[in-house]
Amino acid sequence: MEGKNYEGACDMRMTDEELKQRTSDIVDLLMSKNEEAKEAGDEQHAHFMTAVAHTLGSIIGFDLKPQGYGPMLSTVIEALTDGMQIAAAHKGVKATFIKVVRD
Repeated sequence: MEGKNYEGACDMRMTDEELKQRTSDIVDLLMSKNEEAKEAGDEQHAHFMTAVAHTLGSIIGFDLKPQGYGPMLSTVIEALTDGMQIAAAHKGVKATFIKVVRD
């Protein structure tokens, strides 16, 4: 299977509307499964979170060429921390994630 480079993955930005449109089905499914996992207990909830992360990592590993791993991983980590920051702010948590950028 031929993978993709995604060398410019760190520069991929979507508007809020594009992000909402492209992710609503995925978000709805994950939120539903997340609620099921939370209801099953802390251990099941933790397993769900790690399974989602592992699945995303596997998709990246299988679908991209090795030279695309770093840029896509950087993009995913940035999106993950952005999502956490938004959720934390929504909950009233006063915290800021610091991003370290290397030239």
